[in-house]
Amino acid sequence: MISRLEAEGHQLIVYSRRQRDGIRGKQIVGDIFDFEKFIRILSYKPQVIIHTAWITTHNLYTNDPSNSNYSKFTIDLADCLLDSDVEHLIVLGSCAEYGPQIAESTAGITKLNPENFYAKQKVKAFTAVKEILRESNVRFTWARIFQPYGPGQDQKRLLPYLIDTLKSGNEVKLINTSSVLDWVTTRDIASAVSWIIKGDAPMEVDIGTSIGVSNIDLLRNLEELIGNTSQWRTLTQQDSSANEIAVVGRSTPLFASGWVPSDTLKSGLQWVLDS
Repeated sequence: MISRLEAEGHQLIVYSRRQRDGIRGKQIVGDIFDFEKFIRILSYKPQVIIHTAWITTHNLYTNDPSNSNYSKFTIDLADCLLDSDVEHLIVLGSCAEYGPQIAESTAGITKLNPENFYAKQKVKAFTAVKEILRESNVRFTWARIFQPYGPGQDQKRLLPYLIDTLKSGNEVKLINTSSVLDWVTTRDIASAVSWIIKGDAPMEVDIGTSIGVSNIDLLRNLEELIGNTSQWRTLTQQDSSANEIAVVGRSTPLFASGWVPSDTLKSGLQWVLDS
């Protein structure tokens, strides 16, 4: 996202816990939970704040108590913006806020039904910020990201696991074969955020492709690209009790505003394999 926005000519100030390579703009190292220090960033008079901070540690984030700290930070940030020059607050939410679904999800229509602590704290923050900024001049966008993937992803996550296992010639083990997810590349997510900044998207948006992909489909596409096994045929017969559907609805507001993803599943997977 940072490289995309810099390439478009935006002047960025990046606030994070560590210095990062390859960023042309100003970087400030700090902890968002040291709120008094963090909020000094408003002295730079940013026009747009993109809030991406939240716990994402694989297998831990769904019920980690620190989710409440991130929720509080988000609410406190919105409060501070009431007396600032910030024009637009963009917060990256999650499809987990919709909870278990039996069909596609559409922002502003599908009822939020968070199931785990992570999702509940996201919804708590969204509800509070919406109320805080309701009568203000600050534009507010809550963008729910569906299944993100790209180069450099946590090796414990499904896609890196599948790639490493296939390349090493080992047997793939899938606990869940029946869930259907909407896989969207990080570069398409960056494209969507750029569109939101420049366009007229509504407050609630979904960022995804509207194409559902099962774990079996994901494996099959990877095997076709890597070209050394066809384990998906055997795993297709495997029973699975999970039936999650997390797919963006075709009438979602972001699509209606004119944005479309650039990557197909295969082009996105090839990008990851080539990186």
